[in-house]
Amino acid sequence: MTRIGIPQGLLYYEYGKLWEDFFRNLGLTVVLSGQTAQATMDYSSGLDELCLPAKVFIGHCIALREQADFLFVPRVVSMSRGQYMCPQMIAMPDLLRANSAQLPPIIDLEINFRQGLQQWLKALSAISRYSGKSFSEVLSASMQAWLQQPRQQEPVPEKELQIALISHPYILQDKQLSLNVYGKLQDLSLSVVTADMIARKQAKQSANVLSKQIYWSACEHLAGAALAFMDRPNPVGGIIFLTCFSCGPDALIGELIRQQAAARQIPCMVLPVDEHTAEAGLITRLEAFSDLLRRRQQH
Repeated sequence: MTRIGIPQGLLYYEYGKLWEDFFRNLGLTVVLSGQTAQATMDYSSGLDELCLPAKVFIGHCIALREQADFLFVPRVVSMSRGQYMCPQMIAMPDLLRANSAQLPPIIDLEINFRQGLQQWLKALSAISRYSGKSFSEVLSASMQAWLQQPRQQEPVPEKELQIALISHPYILQDKQLSLNVYGKLQDLSLSVVTADMIARKQAKQSANVLSKQIYWSACEHLAGAALAFMDRPNPVGGIIFLTCFSCGPDALIGELIRQQAAARQIPCMVLPVDEHTAEAGLITRLEAFSDLLRRRQQH
């Protein structure tokens, strides 16, 4: 049976379950790369000009080279009209071929919703060729996978003091990459809310107050979620923007969130991490920010 390797990095944290269900519905074997470990990060540590999540993703692909017949690495260009994904995500199939030898064949079909339904049908046709399944089988499997996805967005509880931890899912949900910042904040007895608790529609509406539309769709959601947390009837007590060093789009969005928080007199900390970040120093910064929030609450 054909084995499809799915690297557990980047967009996997948003669409991974959809992809897994889709290929399993087609009757194919899905092989996952597993959680990020130090070895995963070491695989591509020598690559320059790439952000840490991109390096980690390449490490996940290398980890699958003996386990899969194909690697599923779609070329995700756009998930909404008028916006694009990060250039490194768009170019990831090319980056893999240029920097990693002896990988299985890469399924790098293009996903570009700027081009509407026609592009989606073209992508399904490509899957049909790779898998040897008929187009009708592929279409049926995709529809079934879509219906299997959870639709209900859990409401965000409003508490007396909350902190919003704003970050991309591929950073926040990867404990090795994020140094488990979420868990460390919980250890400090803080109530933490995250960007994925805000529905896409709500984040987009909140981002509409900005003077211009944000070019990168993932960054628009982060900015919109931060604004939604700041502008609700009971605003969050503080915001942490967790990002990876050398991410250009995040550098702009981090400054935008900082300015919007300052205008509302809400404490905001931009927290960059990379492969050299010391855990002790990170804990010290989180403790100091926690103390600041609690002092403000008492006054």
